[in-house]
Amino acid sequence: MISNAGAYPRIAWADTTPLIFEQQVQLNLVSHATLAHAATAALTAAGPAGRLITISSVLTAVGCHDLAGYIAAKAGLEGLTRTLARELGQHGVTVNCVRPGSIAVAAEHAVIAPDDHAAMTRRQLARQTIQRRGQPDDIAAAVDFLASPDAGFITGQTLTVDGGWCLT
Repeated sequence: MISNAGAYPRIAWADTTPLIFEQQVQLNLVSHATLAHAATAALTAAGPAGRLITISSVLTAVGCHDLAGYIAAKAGLEGLTRTLARELGQHGVTVNCVRPGSIAVAAEHAVIAPDDHAAMTRRQLARQTIQRRGQPDDIAAAVDFLASPDAGFITGQTLTVDGGWCLT
């Protein structure tokens, strides 16, 4: 099972009400927990073939202004991933997390003006050691590996796929 819910509206901390924060945690953490809970019986029945993969964000390691609720929730998701690895490991189920960096997606062109997009790309490449934008296939390859039998002895880990932005 791949759990990939998320949204990150940018809201300054001063404007982040408790309700807004709660909504961000609900979407970016609680929804993952709800899905994982619903899938637990099927995952444990699958035994050593059971895989749960969550999708977090490199921002949990580097932080970013105007995204407090999102980042707090995704950091919680990484903790939930480690906890579920301990809970489900006795059944042979592996639980891991993929932490994407800046991934180029078509939708960003609809919300970012061309000049702003070019500047954003330059800023992002300056942060990374690999000088290209990440692609959805980069994340898919990491997920594919963690879902494969080759990753059967890897659990409770967060795999950062970010082109060297956050070298942790």
